[in-house]
Amino acid sequence: MSSFFGFLQRILNRIESGVSREQIKRLRSAGHGIVLGRGVKIEHPECVSLGDRVHINDHCWISVLTENRETGRPPVELQPDLRIGDGCYIGRFGTLACINRITLGRKVMIADRVFIGDAAHGFVRADLPICEQYMTSKGPVEIGDGTWIGIGVSVMAGVKIGRNCVIGAGSVVTNDVPDFSIAVGVPAKIVRRIDG
Repeated sequence: MSSFFGFLQRILNRIESGVSREQIKRLRSAGHGIVLGRGVKIEHPECVSLGDRVHINDHCWISVLTENRETGRPPVELQPDLRIGDGCYIGRFGTLACINRITLGRKVMIADRVFIGDAAHGFVRADLPICEQYMTSKGPVEIGDGTWIGIGVSVMAGVKIGRNCVIGAGSVVTNDVPDFSIAVGVPAKIVRRIDG
C-alpha cells in the first residue's frame, strides 16, 4: 500500500513541477534557479519579474490586477509592475496584491502568512457593495535589500521599507521604515536601529 502512495506522490510532484515551469515561462522576466512551491498561483505573470534564486514557498498567491472594475462604470486599464529581486525568499501562504507597483530588493526574507499590497478596496459609494467598487492605491510598495519581514505581517500601500530592516511578527506597516530599523506593532513603530 505504501508503494502505491509513493507512486501517487511522484505523479503529483511531476504535475506540480510542470505547472511551475509553465508559470515561470510566462513571466515578464525570470532569472535562474527559481523555485515555486506547491500551489503557488501567479495571476498575470506577464506583469511579474523574478530575479535569480527566488524561492516562493507553498500556497503563495501573487494577485495582479490589470483592469479595475466598478459596477455601472467603465473598466480602467492598469499597468501593474511586480518585481522580486535576486535571492528573495517568500514563506508559505504569502499574498502579494498588486495594481500599481511592488518591488522587493535583493535577499529579502519574508516569513509565512505575510500580506504585501499596494491596493485596497474602495468604499466611497454607499449605493454599491464594497466588492463592486474600484480598487484604490495610495502608492507603490518598496522593500529594500536584506530586509526580514516576520510572520503574519501586513505591509500596506504607499510604504517604503529600507535596507536591512526587521519587521516584527504580526505588525501592520502603514508608514515608511528607514534603513537599518526594527519596527513592531499595530501600526508598526520603530523601536530601535540596527547599529553596525
